[in-house]
Amino acid sequence: MSRSEKQKLKTLYVAKFFLENSDENHAITASDIVDYLREECSIEAERRSIYRDIAILRDEFGMDIDGGQGGRYRLLSRQFEFDDLRILAECVHAARFISTSKAKELVSTIGELGSMYQAESLQHEVFLIDRVKSTQKGTLNIISTINAAMAKKQDGKPHEPQKISFKYMKHTIDDVNSMVEKYHGKIYKVSPYRLLINDGNYYLLAFDDKAQDMRTYRIDRMKDVKLLPESQEGQELFKSLDLQSYTQRVFSMFGGEKKHVIMQFDNLLLDAVIDRFGTKNVSYSKTDDEHFSVSVDVELSKQFYSWLIQFGDKAKIMHPKYVVDGLKEFLESLVGIYS
Repeated sequence: MSRSEKQKLKTLYVAKFFLENSDENHAITASDIVDYLREECSIEAERRSIYRDIAILRDEFGMDIDGGQGGRYRLLSRQFEFDDLRILAECVHAARFISTSKAKELVSTIGELGSMYQAESLQHEVFLIDRVKSTQKGTLNIISTINAAMAKKQDGKPHEPQKISFKYMKHTIDDVNSMVEKYHGKIYKVSPYRLLINDGNYYLLAFDDKAQDMRTYRIDRMKDVKLLPESQEGQELFKSLDLQSYTQRVFSMFGGEKKHVIMQFDNLLLDAVIDRFGTKNVSYSKTDDEHFSVSVDVELSKQFYSWLIQFGDKAKIMHPKYVVDGLKEFLESLVGIYS
């Protein structure tokens, strides 16, 4: 680009300098902008013209530029505030399905939405969060393929959702840091319906061709994911699925027969119980000054009993008796392991 052409874009370069170098905590001067234009853009400018550029950016383009007193200016707000960028960065870093290297790359991209000072701060903050990350570098590509399979429109045109195929991986006790193909490289063929996130991991809810039922697969354990030229199956089963109950059963691991249970807890466990069961279609009541009871439908299983006994003598099943007996049998089976 010639010098004269760059000169015509001077106001845009001034805007770029503000976006990259100023925020509510970092002021810049007209002299800073003049130096930047001369050294980085090969544009000669006087401070008076910079004042006109700033006025144009304020009045015509709505940039929230504060100052002028003492010749110092700050960009007070932008499309994303720093707190917004921090939340985005933390979400990226907390997502276990994103590898460490990819998370660092994404946080760097997020930082470009703020000033260079905010970008640097994000890179420092991201290392404060200690999470076990996936080592699967192709996870985002897998998600992209799954989204393409589920898409009902492509390039603005109607698209019939497709099936995908993949191999599924598992850990082995011989080397817990690597995975091998399940069933000697068996090819799974499924119709994808939903991507789910639980505890920082991505899962696929899909209709499995062989099982003729809905199944859940962890994304970072899928390998060699391919689109198939076959139409999606299982639509009626998916439509009949209560997604909230299904995900609670799968991810809360309460996968058993649903029964109505009344339990009593110490008051200090109220938050933990609400985190588990929520407040919708659940009845909470005060038992005495130190306890409360909860009346709720649960799916009875060993996992449910395991969740309950972690609270020791601060939790108790009140009704029905056969659920109490089920807990006793579960505890006896645990004792038997160590007899």
